[in-house]
Amino acid sequence: MAPHPLDPIFHPRSVAVVGASSKRGPASFVDHLIEQGCPRVYPVNPRGGEIAGLPVYPTLASIPGPVDHVISSIPASLVEPMLEEAGAKGVRSIHFFTAGFAETGEADRLALQDRIVRRAGELGVRLVGPNCLGLYVPASGLTFAGGCAKESGPVAFWAQSGTNANTAIYDGQLRGLRFSKVVSFGNAVDVNAAELCRYALADPETEIVGTYIEGLPDARDLFAALRALAAEKPVALLKGGMTQAGARSTRSHTASLAGSAEIWRAAVAQVNAVLVDSMEEAIDMLVGWRYDAVPRGGRVALVVGGGGVSVQGADDIAAAGLTLPDLSAATAEALREITPIAGTSIRNPVDTQALWRGVGLAATLEAIAADDHLDALIVQAGHGWGAVSSPGDARKRQARLLSELEQATPRLTEIGKPVAVVVPSSHEPASARLNGELMQQIVAAGYPAFGSIPAAARTLQRLDRWRARREARG
Repeated sequence: MAPHPLDPIFHPRSVAVVGASSKRGPASFVDHLIEQGCPRVYPVNPRGGEIAGLPVYPTLASIPGPVDHVISSIPASLVEPMLEEAGAKGVRSIHFFTAGFAETGEADRLALQDRIVRRAGELGVRLVGPNCLGLYVPASGLTFAGGCAKESGPVAFWAQSGTNANTAIYDGQLRGLRFSKVVSFGNAVDVNAAELCRYALADPETEIVGTYIEGLPDARDLFAALRALAAEKPVALLKGGMTQAGARSTRSHTASLAGSAEIWRAAVAQVNAVLVDSMEEAIDMLVGWRYDAVPRGGRVALVVGGGGVSVQGADDIAAAGLTLPDLSAATAEALREITPIAGTSIRNPVDTQALWRGVGLAATLEAIAADDHLDALIVQAGHGWGAVSSPGDARKRQARLLSELEQATPRLTEIGKPVAVVVPSSHEPASARLNGELMQQIVAAGYPAFGSIPAAARTLQRLDRWRARREARG
């Protein structure tokens, strides 16, 4: 099979950063690329000198070897001559970090953007942007930010917003996500959401897709691409500009036309993508798919370590459209043998001291998961304010909890029902550190982790609905 036309963008032999600067900051592309392991980086700046130990070339033409990809970090007024130089050098793609084009709303800047697009097409140069962060491709050592995971994974994320692309990477990797490609594509004058979705369908390295879209000139093309993609791979979509206020903002952000919220909701449902309302919800969905937390129904057991949490959690689960059925008599009997009666409950929700003591949790989870009345489990772990006075004891309890969870894993895997683990955030520093460590350990143990019971419940409900629609379509 012939490679997709976008494939060369993601696998450049070398990258030139035009307008490279020695100043540290969000646009420190040279430093970030070196840190990520990009095999060949060429800083370009007429001032010359050295950046991060690399010689700085005055022009693209002066670089001795081939250049496949260019990152443009120069003012918009200097872009046209740079584009001509790139065409002569044989550059295949340019990422325009450069802003100041159609998103300004000024006629001369729109005309400049139009000239660049037309000339790039004549030269055979593909454009990413302008007004965007660009590419993160771990396998190729490409990145637009520091501290990104170097390991590849099955998730792709396409975003018109650079901030949302960063959020997908940083928040996602803390919850176990690894990416095949992330693209921040800004104004989308050339490479756009529809083409990226078609690429994701063809890309063997991509199994799950998330995208943030503000607007586009050809919605039909996007939905045709989404329909084909969502038939084969799960897709979570966050749409910016769904309100009148948001729609006004998209015009100044990426010069996008937002479109009707009702049309977007209906169209996304028709293609069986999942429309989400925030980046947190988008990451929740990607985590659910990545850890195969797709239930075969909406009947849930909630396992907590506190009565108030169980009451509020039950309300949260019901509000998400899931049910909390009674446990079977056999399950209740098994829990009586495991769980002390004082201060606990063996109904659903299950309020158990095993989550605090770290003893008996494996047997508790195995008994509940085996109940034929249930399709999934939500388990709340984590530390509250009490961890402040005894972080050492908290870590010991945490170690016991993880040991029990790992002990239960083979049986839970055999049963095959999703177990979503909730680790709440905390504003108290010591508890926040402990909960952050615990979330990382739970992710490493192979469980999907969520920041709240409502988030876990909402995600399980959406995953179940997505599964049912997909199966109904054959």
